[in-house]
Amino acid sequence: MDKKKIGREDFEALLRGEKDITPYIEMDPAAGTYSVFGVRTASNPNYLVKAIYEMYEVNLNKKLAVQAVRKLFRSVGMGSVGLQNLLKKFGMDLKPAEFLMLVFRLQHQQGWGAPFELVEQGETKIVIRTKQTFESQVMKNWKMPVCGIHQGWIEGILITVTGKTWFCLETKCLANGDDCCEFVADQRESSWKWKAEAIVKGDTAITEYIEHKPLEGTIKLIDDPVVMMPRFIFSSMMNSLKKTMGEMPAGGVNYRAYMDMGKENVEHYKKMGITKPNILADMAFAFYSQMGWFRIIKMEWNEAAKTKTITLEHTVESDSFGNTGKNVCFCTAGLLAGIVEGAFGIKVQGKEMKCRSKGDDHCVFVITNKPEKAG
Repeated sequence: MDKKKIGREDFEALLRGEKDITPYIEMDPAAGTYSVFGVRTASNPNYLVKAIYEMYEVNLNKKLAVQAVRKLFRSVGMGSVGLQNLLKKFGMDLKPAEFLMLVFRLQHQQGWGAPFELVEQGETKIVIRTKQTFESQVMKNWKMPVCGIHQGWIEGILITVTGKTWFCLETKCLANGDDCCEFVADQRESSWKWKAEAIVKGDTAITEYIEHKPLEGTIKLIDDPVVMMPRFIFSSMMNSLKKTMGEMPAGGVNYRAYMDMGKENVEHYKKMGITKPNILADMAFAFYSQMGWFRIIKMEWNEAAKTKTITLEHTVESDSFGNTGKNVCFCTAGLLAGIVEGAFGIKVQGKEMKCRSKGDDHCVFVITNKPEKAG
């Protein structure tokens, strides 16, 4: 089958809306091939897109599943560099918004949704909208903004054509009950502070910023080296310390060591330009929670008594040691106290009031202001 060639005049006609991609689609059912402009492609059945979203939802939640899809399709968007190079070969130098609209005109004519409208364009901000996207139809039962595919595409396309970092938000979504799907893309620096605050807000998860190279023996989280430690190693370390020092002295050492770790962690965030105490504390809690140390059930402030009550599930100690009939979470108590002390600049002490290892439903910690010693 002869491939139909496409030239500059064809792309210009496509941009003007005088042509569509129909003449450039080649399908050979016997060979199992489907091409557009001579480039192999494939149809995207509803069940496949649905499966991708639901695969991520199993380990995350719906909101973070959308963000995981966004990250996946950002790479797809960056693949538009081939089209960009072809246009340059034809002497066509489109503005970022023009190139974005061309890519989506080509995509949507292959069944990815209704045509896009360019609402606003500038050097650092682009707003586009459409009556409906493919994924807003497929995932409409989620009843929330779901267009992670398009968010990722937009980011990847704009990163490719500008060489700068772009972030895209879906401000309206058909699946959320809105009358259209609207996307706002902003060019901004991908700072550590921005990433960390997005994690605290629940807009993303640390998994998006983990760079794992297992064959090289390295893991980085937001550019910082990290290590993974199995819980059996953690419990082995704790048991070794108990044998050496005795149970109560070991608990005191662990409390002090992890309190210092919590404070040091907060100091690291301060060096990244984060100064508000509540954000510092919430950031540390969110990071440890998402890294598997515990799950936060609730946090309560008693302003009058100057106490913070923190209820946790599956702390690293209670899961490691199981049912012992007594409190075991000395490390977690110290860690929580260190985070609060470092964030708010006050002297505190932490105590575990309930523990799953003792048979309680949750591990409950109370952080209180430490009384100043009489001079």
